[in-house]
Amino acid sequence: MKKITAIIAVLLMLAVGDLALTYNNFIKDSDYFVKNDFEITQNRHPEKIWDKVFFGNSVVISSYIEDQSRSGYINLGLDYGVVTDLWDMLSKRHINIGSELVIGLNYLTLYDEFETNPTYIWHKSLYEPYAYFERDRFYPMIENGFNKLLNKENPLPFKYLPQEKHVYHGTLSARALDETMERYEEEFFNQPIDKFKKNLSALEKVIEYCEKNDIRVRAVWMAWNPNYGKPQIMTEVRAAANEIFERHSVEVYDMEDMFPAEYFYDTGHFNYDVGSPKFTEIIDEWL
Repeated sequence: MKKITAIIAVLLMLAVGDLALTYNNFIKDSDYFVKNDFEITQNRHPEKIWDKVFFGNSVVISSYIEDQSRSGYINLGLDYGVVTDLWDMLSKRHINIGSELVIGLNYLTLYDEFETNPTYIWHKSLYEPYAYFERDRFYPMIENGFNKLLNKENPLPFKYLPQEKHVYHGTLSARALDETMERYEEEFFNQPIDKFKKNLSALEKVIEYCEKNDIRVRAVWMAWNPNYGKPQIMTEVRAAANEIFERHSVEVYDMEDMFPAEYFYDTGHFNYDVGSPKFTEIIDEWL
């Protein structure tokens, strides 16, 4: 009986320890790991409650300059971020929003098969040990440190400083933009509306969560380069999302056709030196 009790106690300690690692996620506080966009945001905003949040994918990262904004919104842009990521963050308590949420959308933010970053902590399953989940970041560092010790070198790994989210400077050439559009047409433009159902469902769940928790939620349709035509699927996805917004009386700001082509790096990302300051200036009044 004592052995069984001891085994249970050890298992409980391991479970509690793993839970603590999952939610403290010390990688965000260490400069010895390459952080993902969520960890960079956490590192910049260590407070437990984020009062105002602007969520979206890389288009939000490259559009909204948090340091130039007077609105107080945190830029929670994630490379390849989708609305199911936002729902997982909220439902699994990886973020706590105080009073306001703005969701920046384009059709890729609602595409179910868009590959998000596998290192985002909400992708960890309940029974998956944290060390195993982070194996691609832990194991190479441990192996490298061990090899350095054998060679009588300093085992400490390289520090990654500073770490910031990726933004876009300048403008892609016309040829590169045409190639980008060709790739988008092949990978994304000819998808049926069924490929957006999970994220549309998650969008409604997020809105209902905000309603229950007294969080004001609004949405923004992010800008599109006017030199490039919009695929039909963009119109269909937008209409489906707008039905949800209308049903819940969510305020929507349409910025899709607001900006000239010279503000863009490519089809949807702004030139950070020219377009992003203008976007931030305009949306600040609305925020």
